[in-house]
Amino acid sequence: MEIKGDLQVCRTIDAGRRVNQGMNVETITAAEQLVINSHAWQNLSAAAAQDVILPDATTLTNGWEVVVQSSGAATLSVKTYDATTPVLLQAVPSGKAYKFTLVDNGTDEGSWYVNLLEDAELLPTARHVEAFDATTDWGAASGGIYTQTITEATHGRGTSPQVDLFEESGSDFILVDADVKVLANGDVEITVPESPDCRFAGKAVFV
Repeated sequence: MEIKGDLQVCRTIDAGRRVNQGMNVETITAAEQLVINSHAWQNLSAAAAQDVILPDATTLTNGWEVVVQSSGAATLSVKTYDATTPVLLQAVPSGKAYKFTLVDNGTDEGSWYVNLLEDAELLPTARHVEAFDATTDWGAASGGIYTQTITEATHGRGTSPQVDLFEESGSDFILVDADVKVLANGDVEITVPESPDCRFAGKAVFV
């Protein structure tokens, strides 16, 4: 039997085999407004940064979920609903997918849980490693400080990454400390003094 419209079940559905949910594969060139019956997985490609706006939360039931995947070259900005100015909830870099689960539908924007959907992110081979030299990668000193910045778009670990620094020692690497600042947008600044010159060649590992 095929149902052409909506079906509401007040209790539990037990499926002997499986329940399939659709995927929307689309190239977008403008903001994408999701609604209550949008596909459960949004596989979106964009050549330039675009917004993906979650539905008006008051039209949804708590527990409503959607996955937003950026399969193109650009980062997608997933925003909560507002009739005038939607508000950024989570940036989805190219190649990443996040699940958004509504936990409070009391306002238009709602409250959401946000989860990165890649087990591979926990594997050492999938962590971002940023190598740098002891000279040009640090740029020019300013105010007695050398600074190098690794943007969130580069490391791809969101706005709260864990950062470990390693200094090159022959063919090995030694764990070292330096001043590391994580900015509100997820960019990471690594700083060392100009005098004495504490620049070093090594790598930063982002988790």
